This record gives sequence, structure tokens and C-alpha cells, in this order.
Amino acid sequence: MISDESKSECFVYITLPRETTSVISGRFVLTKDRRGNSIGQFVYGKSYTSRIDAVEIDPIDLKLGAATHQNARLNGVFSSMF
Repeated sequence: MISDESKSECFVYITLPRETTSVISGRFVLTKDRRGNSIGQFVYGKSYTSRIDAVEIDPIDLKLGAATHQNARLNGVFSSMF
């Protein structure tokens, strides 16, 4: 198996309002383009978006839904994930 060193990924957790435990909200992938620029992609998980109490991590950059959100600013990391 060949490892892809230009790609990093992780699950993103969130603690919902009125809760004390975290749940997985989605997956974040950080890749590099040909020029070495970082590009971040985030997608909400299906099980998270189907929750009645799901909230947006960021109502401007990461609207709740099935779309894959992409960011090439801030080294590919969404500001709400700092």
C-alpha cells in the first residue's frame, strides 16, 4: 500500500447545546495541490445531518447539508476549527 503524504484527514467532533458529550459532526481532509498550497475540505456526516438537534459549525462557511465545503484560505483550515 502506498501512503499519500500530501493528505491528512480527521473526524470533527462537536458538543451540541444542552449536551455534555461530543458527537462526530463530519470529516475534514487537508490536501496539497501541485503548487504546494493547502486545500481543506469538510463534509458533514449523514448521521449528524439527520439529527434533529444538529447545528452548523459555522453558519457562514459551513452550512449544514450534504455539500462538501472547500477552503484554500488560512492554509486550508476553516477558521471555526481553530
